[in-house]
Amino acid sequence: MSTDPIRVTDPAAITDTASMVLALNVFQRLMTAEPGESVLKPDAARDCLFTSSTTYTCTLNKKLYFHDGNPLTSSDVKFSIERAARLAISGSSTALLSSLRRIETPDPMTVRFVLSRVDTQFGWALASPAASIVDQHTYDADEVRPPSAPIIGSGPFTVSSFHGKELRLERYRNYVGRNPARMNSLVYRTAPDSASIEEAMSKRSVDVVWRGLNAAAITRFRQRAARSSDERTADGYRMRELTGVRIHELEWAPESPMRPNKALRQAVTAALQEDRTLDSILPGGVPGHVSSLPVGGRAAPKVTWSNRIQLTLAYDPTMPDGRDIATQIRTRLEDTGGLSVRVRPEESNADLILVDRKAWTATALAWLQPYLEAPLPASKAAVARAERDYRSTTDDAEATKHLVFLQTQAAQDGVVLPLSQGEEYLFAREGVDVNENSFGPGWQLGLFGMKSG
Repeated sequence: MSTDPIRVTDPAAITDTASMVLALNVFQRLMTAEPGESVLKPDAARDCLFTSSTTYTCTLNKKLYFHDGNPLTSSDVKFSIERAARLAISGSSTALLSSLRRIETPDPMTVRFVLSRVDTQFGWALASPAASIVDQHTYDADEVRPPSAPIIGSGPFTVSSFHGKELRLERYRNYVGRNPARMNSLVYRTAPDSASIEEAMSKRSVDVVWRGLNAAAITRFRQRAARSSDERTADGYRMRELTGVRIHELEWAPESPMRPNKALRQAVTAALQEDRTLDSILPGGVPGHVSSLPVGGRAAPKVTWSNRIQLTLAYDPTMPDGRDIATQIRTRLEDTGGLSVRVRPEESNADLILVDRKAWTATALAWLQPYLEAPLPASKAAVARAERDYRSTTDDAEATKHLVFLQTQAAQDGVVLPLSQGEEYLFAREGVDVNENSFGPGWQLGLFGMKSG
């Protein structure tokens, strides 16, 4: 159970972490990785490797089938990735495929990706949701598949039903890949708020809780578990803490008329310094991270305009503590004396957007994506050049140099502001085992690693 709703069921169109849960468990990609790790592992592929500086070749596993019984071949891989590139959904992981020139399928088991330039990071693009493999005989090449349509992948689970707030899954017995399901069936339910999840836990009507509990509830459960000899809550749940995997950012909407105002951006950045615990858009622990923004202490935002500027701050109401965090941000901004901020849930015309995100994979490029997609116009050429040079180099020192530049430039531009890096929590009822690898490459929830005793 979670407050994270599955909004999108077509993997090529996924832009949010919750919908990635569906993609991770129902669809396959050629490659994957252990949670938070920087080494690629094969999934639908038997292996993938560079056969030249601009050719990445994958060999598929044998006996791959979609949930509808159709065989999965290299032709489906080509269709799926070309389809994702064609749809080019803003905010999806399609941007990671930017170096792709064409796809060749010399036989049903072989996929050859021909790149337009050297791109050492291309394998990671094939581990992202936009690279999920769909059945070419079922999915439209030019349209996003609506949630009401059948959801057909080749992953560890098949979808028996999906009705907005409830996803029912069955173990796919013909699955061939890295993450076979440990349970025959399970249900992913979306709850409206933290109180609803607490009530379900008190009734023991839920086995696993992933996100959704607010800070007060987590504190209560932690205190109760600390007093227990078996480290469980009074209702029999064990808390698992995932350190440093929850990231909050504040993004300037690219279409905001206030975004080009440099003095305003600098004032917003300074106003949030006291509460900031993350000093770069690249989180701590990700290779290449470098401190690029001050954290803590007393900042002095400079208000150089005479009349208060009106801003709108949007947040996702399903985000744990989302309203409280957004309200705290408003307080800091209004304390400058030069801003008035309206806080609105899911406001499409907002100037600022509070984001609770996970990268598609635990790579620098995936974390940098929101900035790389929308830098300031004056920085665009230099940012694009640094990204291209980072992708092309095989020298660690050279790669770090480019990452330092990108993080520093992002801090100067101030259009994607890191706020905090904290913990994510999972609660499992007594008798339920969630193994250590029950997560995706970017710490998305993997239902395949769960088992009820």
